Amino acid sequence: MANVKILIHEFGSFYGFKNGFPVLIRGHPFLMASEEFNRLLENCFDSWMIFGSCNTVLIESGKRIIVDPGAREVGSWGVLESRLKELGLTPSDIDIVVNTHLHGDHAGSNFIFRGKKLIIHEKEALPLTQSRWRLEFTDACIKPLEVEKISNDTQITEDVRVVTTPGHTPGSVSVIVDTPEGLVAVVGDAVTSKEEYLKRKVPEWVEDKETYLRSIDKLRELNLKIIIPGHDSPFSI
Repeated sequence: MANVKILIHEFGSFYGFKNGFPVLIRGHPFLMASEEFNRLLENCFDSWMIFGSCNTVLIESGKRIIVDPGAREVGSWGVLESRLKELGLTPSDIDIVVNTHLHGDHAGSNFIFRGKKLIIHEKEALPLTQSRWRLEFTDACIKPLEVEKISNDTQITEDVRVVTTPGHTPGSVSVIVDTPEGLVAVVGDAVTSKEEYLKRKVPEWVEDKETYLRSIDKLRELNLKIIIPGHDSPFSI
């Protein structure tokens, strides 16, 4: 059976700007109460920006698989390579990269795995030609890898499969891993928190709420033991 390890734990904060001066607000905005977050934006700041990265996960199952290498800074500052070194590994030891979706805080450090296989859903690739920054993102983080686009649930090793869980984005996927402790799901942003998962609550920032809930229901049917969200601590079911 496979082993799962979080390489880089998620972190997040945002900066609000007033008259050009930044104010650091700690805590990932996705996990803040929406009323609190909106009040800060409306009453305190002229503009704002998020800085953070997701949980980056290593799966060992005959092959070594990285799920969501994280934000660009995690790779460009050497954080991810240093973490791999702690485990006696280098980027060349990784066989497959999976992006749960193609947002920068999940896929920005793909580039350190140049030449490796990258698994993404085909619907994630569609928007990449729609804007200049998306084209630049593709050049930096997608083209250096050998892209394999999937359209349905896909087995990638005996103990690891990728399942479609759209809602956060049209092509969001989750990685389901059979481990000695039971099934572990690395879900990206298909799940925000344990409370929302158990109560089938949809975050306000999700545009396609019905699709998001269908993906939650799909995960709930899998008899999972542990879920690793993109931007919160892992939790047991």
